[in-house]
Amino acid sequence: MNSRIKSRALEELIPGKWVLDGDNVIILDDDITFDHAEFAQKCAEVEYKEELEEYRRIREMAYPSSGEQFDKIFHEGVDAWKADIQAIKDAHPKAVIDNDTLAEKRSQALFDHQLKEYTKAVDRLSQYQVALGREEVSEDVVTGQIWDEEAEELVDVTNMTRITVSSIDPVDATIEQTTYDDDGVATTTTVENPLITQDNAERAEAQAIVDATPQSVIDTYNE
Repeated sequence: MNSRIKSRALEELIPGKWVLDGDNVIILDDDITFDHAEFAQKCAEVEYKEELEEYRRIREMAYPSSGEQFDKIFHEGVDAWKADIQAIKDAHPKAVIDNDTLAEKRSQALFDHQLKEYTKAVDRLSQYQVALGREEVSEDVVTGQIWDEEAEELVDVTNMTRITVSSIDPVDATIEQTTYDDDGVATTTTVENPLITQDNAERAEAQAIVDATPQSVIDTYNE
């Protein structure tokens, strides 16, 4: 979806309170809670309305030039000119919003947004927890074959193990943090490792998305 559509949608939702940096929406007012699902639906609505407005561009291309129209009026009269213009209008009628179609487009946009967010959340939860680390995973690799006299057939020979997932040690559970008061006196305290704090927060956010995702979206993801 292009930036023009996104910009129009943002201006309708939070006029003057946003900046669009590529796909990243920056909200300029801390008091505004930005709803990405609502934004996705508004973008679908704006795009639909722009599609309906396409008739205007086609009409303008179909109209004769101003000079040709004046010449038509001069030689054949206003009624003949009106007939030509009306024919063009009839060929490219004004489009009207269909509320059912609009509702369908908004619903599809919401579904697509939920599927995208669910996919990202599942991927995030599949990552290892930094507090626990990750165990190494390996597999036996067939490097050749030999003839088995008793079975009278070639059999695989496995004499190499390949690491498919490397191990990662857990991070320290806590770190020491030093702060200074106004007089420059230092105080050292033990706090949870910020890497664990951030990891837990991201996992909790991802889990909340998974828990809130409708079953129809999950079913589509699992197809």
